[in-house]
Parts: sequence; C-alpha cells; structure tokens
Amino acid sequence: MRRLAFFAVALITFSCGTTNSEKSASSNVLEDISFTIDTVMVDPGEELINLASGLRLSDLSPDKRTLYLLDDKDKSVSVVDLEELKLLRKLPFEKEGPNGIGQYLSNIQLLPNERFLFAGFQNTGIYSFQGEKVEDIKVSGADVEGMNASDENSIWNGIRISGDEKFLFSLPGNFFEGTRDLVVVDFASKKGKVIDIPAMDITSEFRIVLRSDETINVYTEEISLQELNGKLIIQTTAGSDAYLYDYTADSLRLLTFDHKLVLKKKEGTVRNEVTSQKEFEDEMGKLSSQISFEKFIWDDGSKRYFRFAKIFYPKVDDKTPRKADVFLFAYDQDFKLIGETQLKELTSVPAYPFFKNGKLWSYVNVEDELGFAVIDFKF
Repeated sequence: MRRLAFFAVALITFSCGTTNSEKSASSNVLEDISFTIDTVMVDPGEELINLASGLRLSDLSPDKRTLYLLDDKDKSVSVVDLEELKLLRKLPFEKEGPNGIGQYLSNIQLLPNERFLFAGFQNTGIYSFQGEKVEDIKVSGADVEGMNASDENSIWNGIRISGDEKFLFSLPGNFFEGTRDLVVVDFASKKGKVIDIPAMDITSEFRIVLRSDETINVYTEEISLQELNGKLIIQTTAGSDAYLYDYTADSLRLLTFDHKLVLKKKEGTVRNEVTSQKEFEDEMGKLSSQISFEKFIWDDGSKRYFRFAKIFYPKVDDKTPRKADVFLFAYDQDFKLIGETQLKELTSVPAYPFFKNGKLWSYVNVEDELGFAVIDFKF
C-alpha cells in the first residue's frame, strides 16, 4: 500500500522593514525571505530502507528524479523514485569475491549507462547495476607527479570521476595532520599530478588528536570535493574560501567572499594533542561554537548557488540534539556573493540538501523511515 504523508507545514517570513525603493537598491537577494516546509515520506513497500548512515552513501540522478542509497550492511542499493515517492527496487552487490565492492566504503557515485563508482581504501571500482565489476581502479603514487610516498595509501580519499569520465580526482594527505592535496589523474592512462591547494591548509590548524592508553581518536575539519556544472569545487568546513577547478582548461581559481553576517573562517587555537576524552571534547567545543560552512548547492531554476553555515550552541547533554544558528548564503553563476541571512526559525542545517523543481529537499528520518523536508523559498 502506497503512503504519502505531508505534515509540519510552516510559513516563515523574515522582513527587514525596507521600503520598495530601499529594497530595489539592496544587493542582498535574501533580505526578505519566506518559505514553507512540507515533509514527504517514501513508501518502502515490503522492503526496509536502512537509514543507519543517513544518506552518506548515496547519489542522485542528474534530473533529481531518482535516489540511489547504498546499504552498508548488506551491500544492496535502494533505488527510490522521488517523483512517486516509493522504493522501486533493490540492486544487490557482493561484499567479497571478484565482484566484491569491499567492506568499508567512503562514497558512491552514479555514472551513465547504469553504473556506479564504489570507492574505499580496500577497493575502488566501477560496477554495473547487475552487480558485475566493470573496471578495477588502481592508481599508483609512482604515476602521480609530485606525490609523497606517505600519501599513496590515502589516494582513494574523496575519489570521484569527472562528468565526462576523462579524469579521476582525489584528496590524499595525512589524516593525522589534517593536510590535503588535489590529485588529478587522466582516467585512461592513470597518470596524474598533484595540485597544491594552500587555502585548505587551515584544516591542519584545527586538528585534534586524542592519544591515550585506551584509544586514538582524531578530529579534523572536513575538506570535500564536488562537481557542479562541469567544474570541481574544493572546500572546507573551517572557512568560506573555496577552489574552483576547471578540469577541461586545467585552471584553478580561488573563490573568496566578503561575508557580513559571519566570520570568514574559524579563529583562535586548539590543542592539537590531548590525552583524555574530556580534553578532546573541550577542544572540539571550541570549534563547533564557531562558524562551519556546508557544501554548495546549485538551483537550476534560479541559476544560483546556495550554501548553508552553522554555529552550534553549547552542548546540553549526550541525549539532547544540539541546536545551532543557521545561515543561508546565495551566489550568482560566477560565485559572486549576492545574499546572506540568518534563518532564525531553523535550529539545524538541512541534511544532504538538493534542489528539485525549484524546491530544496533535505533528508529526514521519521521513526526509521525515509522522508524529506521540502522547503519552498520565496525571495
């Protein structure tokens, strides 16, 4: 039986009290923003959709009609129709053997012609929807100009294939030090090079390593790769700066933004080495109480990029979800900052957000069932 649920409808309006003439002269497109929120549920039929990892191991079809979600436990991929809001089928994959996708995966990427890239430090390869390994992807550090031997084992980190399938990208580096480089590899020859991305070195300033007799634990700010509109974007949660890499022209551009509402990056210092869990949590608290930037989101309807950011409130206890101040930024097609606002009615950033038919969708878990909050912005 198919279920379709809509609830938690809200109309939220922010107004700065500007006159029409003031508004027309304003350069902030988010100055007067309102939005409604609906929640929709996916019908799984007789199956179960494992949400233990949220949508961490998922990808969307280019038209945003279909979601592909990997179950990291049984290694099946749930194929979800986002128009009909129902589970279409599950695609089984093997964990081990000649067609095995491995046990510990870092990401999944949908490729044309019904194929996936499954990536992890044990194994990275391209697989058909029928569960067959089409190509085993192995890149040797010796074939990458400028690569340190110590980084070869992390060459799989963040790995993805360009939209034209001519290049591989990854972010190898020393996890304990928080350092990263951009590696660009010709897909056919598996020959590549390292490109320095010094603006991302800020993450090394905020690494926290707990070393004790019982455990080793590491915290670093995230550096991510994503491809939007045929360009690669490299960014970090620690600051607003980002790199735009045009792989067809082999050109790298640093994007900087003059934010007014928030700081451009995290500031201050943390202890990089601690010996107790309390010290570890105290140092992490210094970072979470500062600005943290999310990934860019492209809206094909408005032809704009958007990005969220958050600043967490102090932690209450281990059971209470942490609340945060939530900010939204808008950028034009050339990444010029054209709007910023605080969304005062939100206390958490939308999870795994994407625009579909002019509305922002974000993942919600409703009693262990797959749902989406659908936000309709009015500017």
